[in-house]
Amino acid sequence: MNYLDITNQVLLRLREDTITSVAGNLDPVVQIVLAHVNDAKRLVEDAATWNSQRYEWEITSVLGQDKYSMVDSGNYARIEYMYGSDGSQPVEQRLRDMKRKKAQGPAGGPSLYYAVNGVDSNNDIQIEFYPTPSVDGTVYTVGGHKRQPDLVEDADELTIPDKPVMYYALAFAARERGEVGGQTAAEIFQMANQFLMDAIALDSTLTDLDNIWTAV
Repeated sequence: MNYLDITNQVLLRLREDTITSVAGNLDPVVQIVLAHVNDAKRLVEDAATWNSQRYEWEITSVLGQDKYSMVDSGNYARIEYMYGSDGSQPVEQRLRDMKRKKAQGPAGGPSLYYAVNGVDSNNDIQIEFYPTPSVDGTVYTVGGHKRQPDLVEDADELTIPDKPVMYYALAFAARERGEVGGQTAAEIFQMANQFLMDAIALDSTLTDLDNIWTAV
């Protein structure tokens, strides 16, 4: 579903008139629903690591530089793995352990470890390597999950399951009204929770090997 479709589905269930575009609509009810749709989107996005939001960033090493930005990551990205084009595969460590190693003296060579170290001026995640890269041009692939930007235009397509987003947005709106079509906000939240659990269960079957746990 796109932004306009989801908004109209919520308005329909609120017994409100549907709209032809989200742009320039000053109706207070519509404005509230538009905000609730994005609130619901963020809630559902943060509830799971959705396969549809898998993403890979590339970082190219620069001799003597140990900090790099994951461009366009925002500060809500999740990192799952990293590997280098030189065959290296850094292992994530606690940042304080890396700082301790650096305090023992400078080290160069293939980077063996990495850790998240804050965000840059664009609010993108920063990665710090250890040892500091000793060559230019090694490409590190960082794999994980990237949150979709807020929906803005009519045709902005939702990348995550639409049913829980729609019903959470409806529940947020119903909480202000007290009830919708005879259903209380609490009842609609229960429906939204069930849709979310079902969506997570279905999505997890796409990567079932990632959900096998063994004793170590």
